[in-house]
Amino acid sequence: MYERQYVAEIRKRLAEPRFTIIAVTGPRQVGKTTLVRQALEGTQVPVIYENADGLARSADGWIADVWAGARRTAAGGTAVLVIDEIQKVAEWSEAVKREWDADTWNNVDVRVIVLGSSTVLLNKGLRESLAGRFERIRVPTWSFSEMKTAFNWNLETFAIYGGYPGSVPYIDDRERWRSYMMDSVIEPVILKDVLQLYRIDKPALLRELMLVGATMSSREVSYTKLLGVLHDAGNTSTVVHYLDILEEAGVLCGLSKFSTSVITRRTSPKLQVFANGISTACGAPWSPSMNSDDFGRCYESLVGTHLRNLTDGTFFKLSWWRDGNDEVDFVIHDHRTCLAIEVSTGTRHGWRGIDALRKKHPHSRAIRVGTDGISNESFLSLPLSDIMNL
Repeated sequence: MYERQYVAEIRKRLAEPRFTIIAVTGPRQVGKTTLVRQALEGTQVPVIYENADGLARSADGWIADVWAGARRTAAGGTAVLVIDEIQKVAEWSEAVKREWDADTWNNVDVRVIVLGSSTVLLNKGLRESLAGRFERIRVPTWSFSEMKTAFNWNLETFAIYGGYPGSVPYIDDRERWRSYMMDSVIEPVILKDVLQLYRIDKPALLRELMLVGATMSSREVSYTKLLGVLHDAGNTSTVVHYLDILEEAGVLCGLSKFSTSVITRRTSPKLQVFANGISTACGAPWSPSMNSDDFGRCYESLVGTHLRNLTDGTFFKLSWWRDGNDEVDFVIHDHRTCLAIEVSTGTRHGWRGIDALRKKHPHSRAIRVGTDGISNESFLSLPLSDIMNL
């Protein structure tokens, strides 16, 4: 079975002295439970695996019970406690904090891994009570190089259907594949993640924003235009808030316009999915027979997914840039570095956007992906460190 790089990272953390809780986070259906299981295979330390799915007992009672069992298993040595679907336990973070702090005080060596299917609910618990007590391992959707190695996918297949491994058996039946994506990825994000945590006054609007926004991935869309295509949209603030929620859920975000100003104003976002498979499932016309304009947007979105996943959790920010008719597809930047990235399929975009950006920001560097630049396949196989050194 294919092992993602995060398996080695979990093993490395477990081999260290007991410092912090390991929190494995990421979107639904990217294989978080599988990679934790792989990391623990062959370990010489006792492992206790508990799943909170379907739990009917209180948070305090259940977590205290499983933790007590882990302490008994450790018996003066070391044990690993894995709690899956922990977000389904009410007020779980307070209970985990209490048990973890007790072990720290009593010098008990129980290593803890927490994970769950809901990124939103898991993140909320980590922020509320466990600050300073956990280290996050972010697990994004699968990259092109991973899908190519594990399933022998070519670039075109990945551009249309990537990056959810569970969908692989269904790609030869488009409707069946779409049903899997809707039932296993998109609808659970809305119904189980977002609506359980946030007060959503317009749930139909949230769902429509997800479905419509995903089909517009790689496009700059003014909030006014977005309001015009959504029913019962309310106001801009509502759409901005819902887009932020969908970003935390790991499905769709709005990239901001690049600026070196400390004070920025709200501008038109560039919509970006976290995996192109989301766009295709929501209705984007991406297929082997797509026209040249759709082909260009598909591959621009594909580069965007790669960059968004690479920069998540780093000090770098992913943006886009426009000045009049001059545009740059993506800009990766921090307080010292600015890298402009232009995506070309041979059917769209010149290079004047990069030239215009570099005139205004002489310290910036630029690369081209696709036609007359680094190939899409090569670029999508690069880690962030290599991209920033191109």
